[in-house]
Order: sequence, then structure tokens, then C-alpha cells
Amino acid sequence: MNQEWMIKDVLAHLDSVPDSPKNGRVYLTLDEATAIVDETVNYLGAHGDETEYTYMNGHRKRLAHSLTMIPKSQGDNESLLDIGSYGYMCLWAKKHLGYQHVVGIEWHPHNPEPIIHRTIALENDSIIVESHNFDISQTEWKLDTRFDTVLFFEVLEHINHDPMGVMERIHGLLKPKGTLVMSVPNAISYKALKEFLVGMPPWTYWFYEPDLSHEPRHCFEYTPIIFKMLIQASGLQENAFRTIYAYSDIAREQRTLEISRSLGIEDEDFGETMIINASRISDQINLRFPDALYSPNGYYKNIYPHIQGRLDQTVDRFRKLTYKGHPQSKPVLANEHTSDLVADSLAHRTQLDELLFTCDSQLQVQEQLQQRIEQLESEHTQIQKQLKETQDWAHDLQSQKYDHESRINELLFACDCYLRAEGELDDQLQAADEKATLAQNELAQTRTWAENLSAENADMRAQINELLFMCDCYLQQVNDPGRCVQVIREQQFRRALRVSKSVARKTPILRSALRPVYRNTKKFIKRRM
Repeated sequence: MNQEWMIKDVLAHLDSVPDSPKNGRVYLTLDEATAIVDETVNYLGAHGDETEYTYMNGHRKRLAHSLTMIPKSQGDNESLLDIGSYGYMCLWAKKHLGYQHVVGIEWHPHNPEPIIHRTIALENDSIIVESHNFDISQTEWKLDTRFDTVLFFEVLEHINHDPMGVMERIHGLLKPKGTLVMSVPNAISYKALKEFLVGMPPWTYWFYEPDLSHEPRHCFEYTPIIFKMLIQASGLQENAFRTIYAYSDIAREQRTLEISRSLGIEDEDFGETMIINASRISDQINLRFPDALYSPNGYYKNIYPHIQGRLDQTVDRFRKLTYKGHPQSKPVLANEHTSDLVADSLAHRTQLDELLFTCDSQLQVQEQLQQRIEQLESEHTQIQKQLKETQDWAHDLQSQKYDHESRINELLFACDCYLRAEGELDDQLQAADEKATLAQNELAQTRTWAENLSAENADMRAQINELLFMCDCYLQQVNDPGRCVQVIREQQFRRALRVSKSVARKTPILRSALRPVYRNTKKFIKRRM
């Protein structure tokens, strides 16, 4: 592709591309995308990491606009690649856009794993993303799959080596008619003009930072013209292009935009972030080394002359707007008096324009204040309603509190009664235990006395028996000496038998063994007697 032809074509169609895709695909609305992003930001605020929450909250508008440029999947087999994947874009693509196969590319130089499996969770939804770990500025990418959609957000400006080579490899990963959705900062936004007007460097990143390990700075910042040239050189066709006020809004930047309008720049083209939706239309890239990126000499030879023509058009537009209807490039002055009148007229017109602008600003401020007052009144009404509901709720709680206190007092009284009854029962049980102890002691003493009495009775009985026996022996001896000897022997055998029985009763085994002896002894006694 010829360099001059490309810049002519880009300039000719610079404002003809719509800000939203019109290619027959289905997309999210901005309200739907904003709701998705806000849901995630709120979740991260309650459950997420502070760094991640700060990043997502600061980029809410850019993320929402980016979501509206990604086409929804047309079937279950469509795939999506997110280059420089961070945050929740992969989860949104799968949950809200219908892509079943989602892959990422990110670079973690301290992690040796070629593929990182990262879990992205939101409330009850979570996915595991397969993310390839390598530097995209290298010449060979370890991917052999083509994708229906490729996302490339806020990465190209960080590439410090051959950005067109990265675009060539992205072209190779797209299927025929595949879609690239891409965003980069806009180097000529309202922010750049504000910095220029106060004498500061007109870049998104211009602060000196020697340590780039924590956050790499921008290596090149693109303008709409160079961005569109890059897309065309990559063999892609624009479907939609827009700039967005990602970190501000048009209403807050009216003073700066007044100047940009005088230069013929539309408000919609002056945002600080550019987003494009493009499709692959050729089998290879059209231009490997565009002069705007790689050749200063080629830029000033082939591209700048056409940019110079655009500068002349801008100057003419500014003069026409400033001098309000004069066809000449500068007013024609007849004499010095006329020159003074014209100067005074221009000064008065400038003052009038300033007054009109001030009045318009004041009216806008007044309208904003009125809207704020209405909003505050609405909030006040809502607060009054909530206060009334809170008071009613507090009154109900107070009534419930009194009921609960009464019930608690009843329960405390009942518990006190139970405790007193329990104490009386304990006293009665203690008295009963003491009586039982006394009774047991008396029973033991009675039993001991009975045993002692029984022993004394047994001794007396034995003594009486011995006396009776002695008396009987004496009488027998007097009357029948032979009978006396027989009675004495019988008495001795019976005593021996009684002793053996008392011993045998204590030992069952001995009792069984002595039973035959008892029989033999009885027979012996009978024979002797």
C-alpha cells in the first residue's frame, strides 16, 4: 500500500465512520454495560482487593464503552482472545456476551509457567481463564488457534519494540472477517489542550519515573489519524470509532472545548480515550512499516504535506469563526481610525462573547443548582419517609421491649420461687440424710448388741448344757456307770460333728467332700452306741 494514498484515504474518511458498529451484529447498550461494570465495582468494594477496586472504579466509563463495542457471540463455538487481560473482561465476555471459549494473554516475567490458570469470581459466578504467559513484543507467539474476536485494550501504547509487528501477529490470530476491538489513549484530547495552554507537556503520561517495574509508562501515544492509519495498515476495516471522556465529561470541560470548537474540533472527537471496532478483510497486512511510526524522513516527505493542508483548513475555519462572516482571511482596514474602530469592535465582541459565555456558564450552573436542589428535595422527602418508618419501627421496638421486660420479670420471679423451693428441698434432704445416718448408727449398735447378747446366751447355754451334762453324768455314774461312759462318748462325737459342719458350711467344696464322712461318722456312732 502506498503511503500517500493511505494518508489521503484516512483523511478523506476521518469523520465518516459511525461511533457505534452497524455491521448487523448484536451489541450491549451503554446502560446495560454500565450496569454490568457497576455491579462488579460494588462487589469489589465489599469483597475485593483494594488495588483492583481502585483500578476498576477509576476506569468504569472506559470499561462500559468498551463492552458496547464487543459483538455478542453468534453461536456456541465462537472464541475470544483478551490480550493484556486484567480484571473481569473475560468473565463479562462469557456471562453477558455468550463466548464459551475465552483465552487470555498476560505477561508475568517472574512466573516460569507458560500457561497460568486464573480464577475470576463475582458473587456466585466464576470462571477459570487459561492465560498464556509471554511478552507480546517477541516475534513468535505460542498460539496456533484463530479467534472470532480479539480484545486489545490499553496495551499498544506500552509496546517499546515494533508495535506494527504486534499488529501483524494479531492479524494472524483473527479468523477471516474476525473482529478486533481495541483502545488506546488519545494524545490530542481536551486534556492535552489544557496542559498545552498552561505550558505543560501535552501527554497522558509525562511525569518522570525512573523505576518502570511497577507501572510501565507509555512509549508512544496515538492520535485519531495515526490510529486509523495503523488499523488500515494492519489489513483491517473500521466498523466504528469513538473517543470518550473516560475521566471527565463534556459538561465539566466546556471552557476548554470552546477553544477546540473554534479550531473546528467536535466535542465527540476530543475525548482522552479512543476505541475502535474493526474487521479483518485481507489475508495479510497492507503495510509493515508505516512512516508515521518508523520513518521521520518518510513522515515529513509523504504524510506531513497532507497534514499541512489540514492545518490551512483549520486556520481558515478559525478566522471565519473569529471575524464572523468576513470572507477575507483578515479584515481590510481603510485607515488608522477604521483600524481602531475594528479593534474596538473586536474587543467589544470579545468582551460580549466572554459575557455571553459567562452568562451561559452561570445559567448552566443555575440549572445544575436547580437540579441539585430538586434532587436534594427528593432526597429530603425520601429521608423524611425513611425517618418516619424508622420512628415507627423504634416505637414498635420500644413496645416489644416493655413486653419483653415484663415477661423477663415474670420469668425471674418464677426462677426465684423455684430456687427457694429447691433450697427448702435441699434442707429437707440434708435433714433426712442426717436422720438416716443416725438410724444406721443405731441399727449398727443394735446389731452389735444383739450379736454380743447372742454370744453371751450361747456361752450361758453351753455352760448350762455342760452343767446338765455333768449332772446327768453324775446321776448316771451313780446309777449306771456304763451308760455314763456311753453318753460321754456320744457327746464328744456330736461336738466333733457340729464343729466340722460349721466349717463345711463356710466352704461348699469342703462340704461336698465331707458329706461321706458325716454318713460314716453317724454309722460309727450308732455302732458304738
